[in-house]
Amino acid sequence: MKRTKCGLVSRAALILSSVAIFALAGCSSGQAPPPKVEAEGAPADQNIGERLFVETRFAEYFAANQTDVNAPLATGDPVVAQVQNVYTGPMPGPFAGESINCRSCHFVVEFEGVPGAGNRTYADFTTRSPLPLPMNGFTTTPRNAMQMVGSLQPRSGPAFLHFDGQFSDPADLVKETLTGRNFGWGPTQYQQAIAHIGDVIRNDNGMNTPAQEYGCNLSYAVIFLGTDPAIPPDCLLPAQYRLDVSTATDEQIVDGISQLIAQYMYGLLFKQDENGNYYASPYDVFVRINHLPTQPAAGQTPQQYAKALLQAVNALSNPIWVTGSYGAFKYHAQPFAFGATELAGLKIFLTAASGAADGSLHAGNCAACHVPPNFTDFSFHNNGAAQEEYDAANGAGAFMALSVPTQAVRMQNYNAYLPVTANHPNATESFRHPAVPGSPQYADLGLWNVYLNSDIPNPQTALASVVCPNPANCGADQGLASTIAQFKTPMLRDLEDSAPYFHNGSKLTFNDVVQFYVNSSLLAREGLLRNAPPEFGSMSIGTDDISALVAFLESLTEDYDDT
Repeated sequence: MKRTKCGLVSRAALILSSVAIFALAGCSSGQAPPPKVEAEGAPADQNIGERLFVETRFAEYFAANQTDVNAPLATGDPVVAQVQNVYTGPMPGPFAGESINCRSCHFVVEFEGVPGAGNRTYADFTTRSPLPLPMNGFTTTPRNAMQMVGSLQPRSGPAFLHFDGQFSDPADLVKETLTGRNFGWGPTQYQQAIAHIGDVIRNDNGMNTPAQEYGCNLSYAVIFLGTDPAIPPDCLLPAQYRLDVSTATDEQIVDGISQLIAQYMYGLLFKQDENGNYYASPYDVFVRINHLPTQPAAGQTPQQYAKALLQAVNALSNPIWVTGSYGAFKYHAQPFAFGATELAGLKIFLTAASGAADGSLHAGNCAACHVPPNFTDFSFHNNGAAQEEYDAANGAGAFMALSVPTQAVRMQNYNAYLPVTANHPNATESFRHPAVPGSPQYADLGLWNVYLNSDIPNPQTALASVVCPNPANCGADQGLASTIAQFKTPMLRDLEDSAPYFHNGSKLTFNDVVQFYVNSSLLAREGLLRNAPPEFGSMSIGTDDISALVAFLESLTEDYDDT
């Protein structure tokens, strides 16, 4: 696999790969030149990071069933034998016969060409991913596996990872995952987990499939030491990642692994040119060939850019449409196109209504949260998905009436409400739990579970900067209440390849998503949406806007892969 500093792409086919957008005869005044992208091999830290990302020997199941760290399992973990797909039903698992790894929930090209599956943007195909072992009442993860591509896209503010912002550092996320329940480890098994992972690293012989594909057929001990002159450049780690695993502690080894996988995650980006301009979707081509602004100008905020883009779009008197002459998708059946319907959807997407009283103004105000060109603000909002799920299980209006404790009460009764941690291994996670009919104590309050939670200290400073940017006007309970049912805003690029949608995977199609916003914004206008986002006050869309918005969302599709 090869990358550029702009993302995962193939070496020779990088510039136009699946979208031969600009391979045109001649260049009229309406046609922008092709993006300039410099091809280069993947850095060694990202290569080894990917090897660790797909390593199947770190899981508790492997630790419990191994005979030797280099020997295959006699029987693989049943959880990876099949992959759950809400669209087609179970599919054969690419890691059948082994145990779980990071890519077991964050797929890319493992199902390329499979009907109802196809490429993924490091997401899975189901509402919530299965866990290797039932734990604390959970048989699946509490949330849908959020797509990873673009999650570490450069930005001006802090990075938040997971739907509830539990992590602000990707290395922290990786370490928690490798030693936590996603890999089968219980909340009191941390020392066992790091001891096992350290054992795998120290005794690896460099002969398994990840070593062959990403690790130059070298053992982890040789790779981490980094002194063997025979190590190829693709596997020669920079000095800051080197480690003598024979003398390093288990903690040092796991920290080193986490840093390398984090570096790999930083490379998971949608295709951009050397100036950071996206270019691979029909929308991006439309913007480019019509000479619309592609990103914020110097000194311009993303929100100001969105308004400027709307002005420029509205000023187009004779738009140039994107048709098949600009290229074709390799992995998608839809035409590579941006026409009048997509443009109508773009205008609805960017337009905000002033004092919207109904849904008739064709104003989605979507860009208030899904800010172009990244189509996210990297922050948190309540779109009503948690309320919809809870009310479906407990009756209309139940979420509005749900008793939510104050900061003092919830911390005094941590086990009754908050997520499991090493300090509280018996916590019920009742407010980070899918809604269950007949069990009204279960709800998912999103960011509420993390904000001001002393068991999760690392992201608190970053979270405070977005929840309470002015602490003098924001007490603990006021800030906490504002986080109820808030979840991280996903990036909309190549959204087709991260379905199903929302934190609970409750929406299967773009039509479902847009219809949900028609309904949810109506609830907000009627005062029936708890902790309604202020952005809904400027949203005015109806069912007659759905087809245009769906067409626009489809125009953000690109042929993402990692080959």
